[in-house]
Amino acid sequence: MNLLYLYYLFAKIAIFTYGGGYAMIPLFENELVVKHAYLTSAEFANLVALAQITPGPIGLNAATYIGMLQGGFAGALAATLGLISPALIITMLAAVFLKKMSGNKTVQTILCGIRPCMLGIIAAAVIFFANTSVFSAPLSNLWNNKQFGLCWQGCLIFAITFAIQWKWKPNVVWLLIGACALGAIL
Repeated sequence: MNLLYLYYLFAKIAIFTYGGGYAMIPLFENELVVKHAYLTSAEFANLVALAQITPGPIGLNAATYIGMLQGGFAGALAATLGLISPALIITMLAAVFLKKMSGNKTVQTILCGIRPCMLGIIAAAVIFFANTSVFSAPLSNLWNNKQFGLCWQGCLIFAITFAIQWKWKPNVVWLLIGACALGAIL
């Protein structure tokens, strides 16, 4: 893959994403799986899982990994720079104009419109994770013998993790280690 195009692809994702790495997941999936078929759905699900458990932001980890797959070290560098350069530029511009624009009604109105949009994009990421972890194994429905995809192992890990996080709020690293161990056992 052309390094300039790799830079452009990840810069485009970064420009149109507001809300962090999880908001990037639907855009990554659309560009890398649906449009260009650089990855299969299963490979993309594995990539997202690996990007979550490695240190650093999920979007940056994913971009670096995909860049490495597509163009080696130079591809990893191009994809990573493509992902971070729009944020650096926008952050620098925002810092310059923050004092002037902090009380601006137009800016406040724009941010009020962006928040629900980002909630929708993050909800799309939740649906992606549910499809790849909980709704991934076909089982028969006992009542009408129709097939639906429900992975009891994924449901169990989700329920246990959710309950532990809700009740005790431990460090996420321990939840990930426990989920990995439980996944290996199940």
